Amino acid sequence: MTKNYPLLFLLLIISIPALAQRPKPAAVSLPPADTVYFDRDWERTETLEEVAYARIAHHDAAGKTIGTVRDYFYPSWKKQWEGKMASERPDKPTGLCCGWHENGQVSFRGTYLNGVQQADFRSWREDGREIKCRSVMQDALPLSNATIHCSNCMHTSRKVFTVDIPDGTVGIVYKLDVRDEGQPPVSWSTALAVAAVVGSGGTAAPALLGTAASALTRQGNNAPPTVSTKCHWYITADPAAADQFLATKGTIANAQACLRAALNTPQETRPITLPPGTRQLFVCVNNDNYTTDATATLSVTALVQACK
Repeated sequence: MTKNYPLLFLLLIISIPALAQRPKPAAVSLPPADTVYFDRDWERTETLEEVAYARIAHHDAAGKTIGTVRDYFYPSWKKQWEGKMASERPDKPTGLCCGWHENGQVSFRGTYLNGVQQADFRSWREDGREIKCRSVMQDALPLSNATIHCSNCMHTSRKVFTVDIPDGTVGIVYKLDVRDEGQPPVSWSTALAVAAVVGSGGTAAPALLGTAASALTRQGNNAPPTVSTKCHWYITADPAAADQFLATKGTIANAQACLRAALNTPQETRPITLPPGTRQLFVCVNNDNYTTDATATLSVTALVQACK
């Protein structure tokens, strides 16, 4: 076989410019992967000695997480959590999420909606045993009344109801009624009325709270008022916010300190899922009528879970 090296060399020279003229593929622009470190209390830290967890996530130009967020134990870099976030600071998981113990055993799996666990949520201990929870309703604040004076009166137009939250509380149902002096009075039963709707099965807390709120809405011998009261009110777990409400003319500057805020909503029954560790709530009510006193009636029922 004849080896034609000059011909091969000529073909190589001709092909090099042709390759050079081919357009390069467009560069793929991906958001940067950010790594954030946390201490054992899940507070962000840049001190290496304090790091217990690490998070890797992609963020868009506005700083919102996109795609899957993954948390890791540090320094082992074993996976601790995986899912999507509706927002951070505070974290609000969304969609199907999963967590792990450091030994690799699944710690929980379930769906979240804007940070709230849904009915399919299940959790396990490090040895693989499933955690079972029993739920009961109990009074956190029995039916309470307070007179709040008109906003132009000499006496205060504000009232703060302090609610002590039982250990193990995952959420509350409150019923609030504010009506002008002289209107028909109201009353209703609280925990005893809704206890029957709460079972000991695996129903998630939000569903139980919603059912209890529906039951409490139907309770009471309250004739509707003939005049709609002008008022505004807040629910907060921050004592400083409650102090500010009393010290000012019924304002709380930091809206993020409030679990609920309402204007000219004199009657409401609603469930609220509480952040873990909540020990007290403050229901801050202001009468906005210039010349008429009002009566605020409130009850708060706690959903308490005991797990084993």
